Amino acid sequence: MGRRAKYKARPDGLRETTKSYKDFGPSRYTGRKHFYGHSDDEVDAKIEAFEKAMKSAPEKKARSFGKVAGDWWQEKEPTLSPNSVCGYRTALHRADEEFGSIPIDEITPQQCIAYLKRFAAQGYSMKVITNTKIVLKGILDHAFADGDINSNPCANLPPIKGAGKKKRHAAEDEDIQIIEQTKTQSLFARMSYFMLYTGCRRGEAAALQQKNIDREKKKARIVQAIAYSDTRKPQLKLPKSEAGFREIDLYDNVLEILPEYEDPETYVFFPDGLPTKTYLEAGLKKYQEDNGIRATAHQLRHSYASMLHSAGIDVKDAQHLLGHSTIAMTQDVYTEIEKAHGSEIRETVNAFIQDRKLNKEKKTCPECGSRYVKAPDGHVFTYCPDCGAKLV
Repeated sequence: MGRRAKYKARPDGLRETTKSYKDFGPSRYTGRKHFYGHSDDEVDAKIEAFEKAMKSAPEKKARSFGKVAGDWWQEKEPTLSPNSVCGYRTALHRADEEFGSIPIDEITPQQCIAYLKRFAAQGYSMKVITNTKIVLKGILDHAFADGDINSNPCANLPPIKGAGKKKRHAAEDEDIQIIEQTKTQSLFARMSYFMLYTGCRRGEAAALQQKNIDREKKKARIVQAIAYSDTRKPQLKLPKSEAGFREIDLYDNVLEILPEYEDPETYVFFPDGLPTKTYLEAGLKKYQEDNGIRATAHQLRHSYASMLHSAGIDVKDAQHLLGHSTIAMTQDVYTEIEKAHGSEIRETVNAFIQDRKLNKEKKTCPECGSRYVKAPDGHVFTYCPDCGAKLV
């Protein structure tokens, strides 16, 4: 009677076995190993040779987390957009402070969880925690690809929730009134007024050039935005989505305050050239502090969206004017509005804005000098409510 087979028979006729090695020899020998052979003796010989090599091989010292992170960043940074570079670099520095000197193969899932939970406990947003995890996982993936570790300890972590997303509101009426009153005070004031009545993002407004303005058609083309990878180097970037490329309406009140230049390449609100991040942020902050304005650039954009809603503009048309790729971040990208509706939209919003301004402007009766506003129900007085004189 023949000897009973020691190892599992494969469909191809080979014998197979699997063995696990833990904390035994160099890290490249750790983990589950598969051995194959035409006979049990051949499999045994391969196991013996593997274990002999494992014991005699010099232990390779793992690189530090900081070293791997530096190599990962050199490859990753060129692939990122300027805006993403800022967030990723911050996350990289935080991770390096936490794990920099630790050998990469000593980092555990428990350490990764504790690190991320600390951000949640400190009240950081979900976006910050997500970015932090993406960077940490990316560095450890790089270590895995280079053979420094056998698995990524950050690969299958449980969800960690950050602070809820803050609800954004439109600018207060008081802020809007101040922006109205100071609209020609400076180029930063004009830029703020422009954002309020066009819904443009700060980077889009800063990158607007004279050649993008068509005063006859009362339109402006949004084709680029300013972005920063650090505080010193302004860069022009294309919109994130197709919907970002758009033509916006310039209402009469906006055209009145828009600077005009002979050189078509001139930046409308920065005629001396693209501003550094520090100059842009400091200039807007000084204008706001000097005038007691608390609204952010995004709140001005939100106010414009509210105006569109109040004017009865269809949600798809509003999506185009605001450059949103989706409606409520759930619908498909909407590219453009039918050209036939373009003039109707402009006139509707323009009339709403002008009417909104009239509601706040007092008139004077030519006969008795009485100051009056519209009637409470919204209609314009035909006769003076005080002396009865006919009003023009």
